[in-house]
Amino acid sequence: MDFSTPERALESLTRRRPALSDDVIELAHTMSSLLKEKKTNDDVYVEGCLSLLSSSTTSTNRWESLSVGLYLSTDLLQLSSDGKSVIYVDGPRVPSMSTAAAAAAAATDDDATSTTTANNNQEGLLLLKLSQEQVRSLAHALLEAAAMHLEHKEPRVRTLVAKAVGAVISLNEPSLQEATQTLHNSILASLHEHLKAGRDESVKQHSKSSTGALDDTTGWRALETNWQGLAAYIRASGSQYSALHPLTPELLEACLYCCNTHVNRHVRAAGIAVLEQLVWIATKDELVTPTAPLRQTVVAVLKVSLADNWSQVRMAASVLCRVLWQQLLQYPLEDRNVESLYPTLLPRMCLNRFYLAQGVKLYSHDTWKLLFSDGGGLEAIAGTCGAVCRYYVQMCDADNHAVREAACQAVAELATKIGSHESYAAKLQPHVPTLLQALIMCFHDESWPVRDEACLACGQFCRAYPEECRSDLPLLKERWLEQLTDQIWSVRQDAGVALGDALLAYPTEMSSVILETLQTKMRAAKDQAPMTKEQYKAHVNDLEAHSEQQLYSCGSLAPKLRKGGAGRIGCGNCGVTRPKAPWEATDGCIYLLREVIVTGTEHPAQDGCLLLGITDETLLPLMQEMADVGRVNHFAQSDDMRTTLFRQLPIMARALGKQRFKRTYLQLFCDLILQALDSRTESALSQHAAGQCCEELGALVGHGIFRGRLDDYQQPVYDRVMQERREQNAGGHMMMEAFASPFGPPQTGGGFGASPFGPNAGAAAAAGVPGN
Repeated sequence: MDFSTPERALESLTRRRPALSDDVIELAHTMSSLLKEKKTNDDVYVEGCLSLLSSSTTSTNRWESLSVGLYLSTDLLQLSSDGKSVIYVDGPRVPSMSTAAAAAAAATDDDATSTTTANNNQEGLLLLKLSQEQVRSLAHALLEAAAMHLEHKEPRVRTLVAKAVGAVISLNEPSLQEATQTLHNSILASLHEHLKAGRDESVKQHSKSSTGALDDTTGWRALETNWQGLAAYIRASGSQYSALHPLTPELLEACLYCCNTHVNRHVRAAGIAVLEQLVWIATKDELVTPTAPLRQTVVAVLKVSLADNWSQVRMAASVLCRVLWQQLLQYPLEDRNVESLYPTLLPRMCLNRFYLAQGVKLYSHDTWKLLFSDGGGLEAIAGTCGAVCRYYVQMCDADNHAVREAACQAVAELATKIGSHESYAAKLQPHVPTLLQALIMCFHDESWPVRDEACLACGQFCRAYPEECRSDLPLLKERWLEQLTDQIWSVRQDAGVALGDALLAYPTEMSSVILETLQTKMRAAKDQAPMTKEQYKAHVNDLEAHSEQQLYSCGSLAPKLRKGGAGRIGCGNCGVTRPKAPWEATDGCIYLLREVIVTGTEHPAQDGCLLLGITDETLLPLMQEMADVGRVNHFAQSDDMRTTLFRQLPIMARALGKQRFKRTYLQLFCDLILQALDSRTESALSQHAAGQCCEELGALVGHGIFRGRLDDYQQPVYDRVMQERREQNAGGHMMMEAFASPFGPPQTGGGFGASPFGPNAGAAAAAGVPGN
């Protein structure tokens, strides 16, 4: 069944197999014709809706006709009301920044992507208003259908019943008050009955991924849709709900259980939706009094749900969290009592800004901007430093690899923002050993994204608190150097970044280690076993070599959540992996040399450290070795290694400066770059990187000077490439080296997301990222 538009819903009736009755199919065709003519206020169309609503009472029809009747009737009533029945039922909502008028606009802002029929139809059709008699007849029919099918065996029918409840209540029709009261009591009675009865074992189903394990979605009957119906009822009633139905401890207790304890994620999200509506209509005392039952319940739910393993529940909790803050912000600061909320909510809100799910991440960023629009975020985090650190450490040991990855990023943010602040660095200092041990634990994780973020975070902490981290430096050096030769290119790159941070923190100790690594491992690609590109392609496409192997799925709970030893198994599992290749050590050394040059040229020389204030005497042999190893071509991945070299060389050149690079190092790489550009066998990625490198180096030293360093054969190649790039740029197809994703905040140095409580909040806000 397709419930995206009324036309498709009616069309779905004609396509069902086995076919529905001839009367239903004929009625669907008639109503479709009226829709095309925009005659939805026609008596025939309204009577058709009523006929579909009552069709399920006959034995010849099935649930499909009833569901379409509910859908179309609800659609018509929503067009006749103000749309307040819209609740969060389907899909992730679009994160949007709330303004001062958020409370008034929340009914539409919070559900921008829900399957709200009114919005869809108002865009596609110029629908006519119904008469009062038509509205009453539809409302009475919907109330009867809702009462009859509140516990229908088909979940799609129950969901449509929940939406229908809101549509009817939003009419605020006095003649329906007694019937709506009865329906409300029926919803509560069904809700408590389902909670008391528990799971229906008659529909027991086993998960396909684990023997004997029950799945978490079946057997709960109408519990989820009862919560959805109640949420729609509250949303449509508004402040009148509290007067007619005083909040009871039993309802709050049931809501707390379903939101925090229930195994079904859909039930948890639906329970949170009810709390969201209760917060919207709550009085001042219910929200600002720390001992108020509603506030205590909401805080207890957010404490658990903001850390839920399912992104769906985390998103619903994030919406509830924003609604709570929006309601509190409308009262004077001295009346809010927000200090008691900070230790519980701020750590979870901060970590969710790094969560893998983009909806949760962006929504949490916007919520932070709403809460601290006038500044004070950094001060709030520093004031609750203990609670924040304890929560981050706990999340570093979470079962979900995505949570551990986010926790490492959040810990790194503490080092960069709190650790570098003159006033607040001392507040984080007592927690540094604990945080560092949590990062070291994640450094041994089986999921490579977690190791990657832990690697960066350890470097940041060593730079911010060198003395506190010194005792763990031997272990950290071992892990950094191991990451430098990892099979994942981004892990190798970030290991180089972390070693650059360590060089600044411990110049004497790290200088000799890094220099020895570059001298011994830069040439490792020369020891790579020969393999032609044809042989490599045959190996990749060998079915026998890749059959009967362990599979890991992003949607499979068992491998994603299972713990194992010092690490965990997840979607980025590295417990089953291939041996490291020698060329990967060379690739990692290129990233490390980039960090050495950038760091060494930005900071003055120190005694006992050859890499800070690096001289040509130290650097020239390393650059010569890099240029030499870039010419090896006896294995298939040599193109990938040269791609890395071409991408990093302009960064090194800019750090060295125009005169120094032109005088000493430019000539080392001209042949290598032009050879890649003129090659018939070089990969497209490598050739593009070489062209970009050529253009950037020419812009740095001067295109005429760069061209003058080439021989007569190379100059036409250079001219051709530059002409191609000029044409691309003129046509608007310029390839940017650093690409900012439209789905997340811009990235800063070291791969961390933009901080919402950083010192440069004004610039960040101007750039579209959260400020403090």
